[in-house]
Amino acid sequence: MNGIINIFKPEGITSNGVVNAIKRLTGEKKIGHIGTLDPLAKGILPLFLGKYTKLISHCNQETKTYRAIATLGATSTTLDREGEIETVQIPEECTPKKIEETLHTFVGESEQIPPMYSAVKIKGKKLYQLARKGLEVEREPRLITLLQIRLLDSDLPDFSFEVTCSKGTYIRTLVDDIAKKLGTRAYLKDLTRTACGKIFTEKNALGLEDAKKMDKSDLQRKFIDPKYILYDWHEVRIDSAKLQRHISQGRTIPVSLDQISFSDPEKPISKAIARSQSGELIAAGSLEFSQDSGSRFCPEKVFI
Repeated sequence: MNGIINIFKPEGITSNGVVNAIKRLTGEKKIGHIGTLDPLAKGILPLFLGKYTKLISHCNQETKTYRAIATLGATSTTLDREGEIETVQIPEECTPKKIEETLHTFVGESEQIPPMYSAVKIKGKKLYQLARKGLEVEREPRLITLLQIRLLDSDLPDFSFEVTCSKGTYIRTLVDDIAKKLGTRAYLKDLTRTACGKIFTEKNALGLEDAKKMDKSDLQRKFIDPKYILYDWHEVRIDSAKLQRHISQGRTIPVSLDQISFSDPEKPISKAIARSQSGELIAAGSLEFSQDSGSRFCPEKVFI
């Protein structure tokens, strides 16, 4: 079964637990997702089923948006409420206005050191495996980008904020880095992912418990058409069974301009999807244009 569905992961379950639940519902063994959420976190978890797992690499570079609640004046071994908590002082000058000003200093590119309790691998070992043994190792900082961050509420020692950031950003680490700039420490109390890119949002997310009540056909009606995911790609219509067969074999095929629906003729992009006459997604790839030989579609990911 090929499909894309946006599931709202509840708190207290792993991302892999959500994947296994959808596997049982659909019978599809091959399912992948965008962006792992810790058991503590809740929010949207886009799932790709069957051959559509090939699209994950095209979607995984999108920005992600979170709502977070942080607690100032304490440290945590895991940087969230599930670790061992130790209280520290909060400076008197740590006001809501100061917090808001500090948040804004994080907008843009910066380096972030992954937390020990994370799935990052060093010499073949996941960091959280080492952390559980009481070990701490040196980690290389990673470049991250915060597109926007804004204070939502402040009721000290707690404050909440919304952030849109690049792939690979650890909100737990961000919370503690913010606190350090404020002259104290903090841990992540609550986290909700509200968006992955432009397409996957809370509005089109299906709750996991609601999904469990559906049969396979009802669940399929909640699938998201890949054209919305690849909204800025050109589209090529392939009517010929022979050409479809060539694409299934990974062969480049000639196409005429009247077969192409351009997403934006002014945009200098080559990315394109190929569909059958019935609308079935056949392949994702690129278009080549030549004055001598005309246009060609080059398949890269094949779905038939």
